[in-house]
Amino acid sequence: MNRFTVLTLGALMLGIPALASLAFAQSTTQASPALAKANFYVENMTCALCPVTVKAAMSGVKGVRSVNIDFPARTAHVVFNPNLTNMAAIAHASEQAGYPAKAGS
Repeated sequence: MNRFTVLTLGALMLGIPALASLAFAQSTTQASPALAKANFYVENMTCALCPVTVKAAMSGVKGVRSVNIDFPARTAHVVFNPNLTNMAAIAHASEQAGYPAKAGS
């Protein structure tokens, strides 16, 4: 458990609700940065294994949180931290795996 959770639980056990809310407020102010979303059209996906390879390539980029592949539509929906990566880096990773990706809608 993290420090703020322990403080909150301890304050609640001692019957100090104001202290508990203060500890909880401190822990929530350290929120993660806003995540960005991007859709890519991915070329060369022709077999059942292709989406696995594309997902692995894009997921391997530092800052990528999730990759969802739509094989019939040949698209990838990516959620990422824009402080750690960008759409060009994600597309480049896919291209390096043999599947050129272009940002789309």
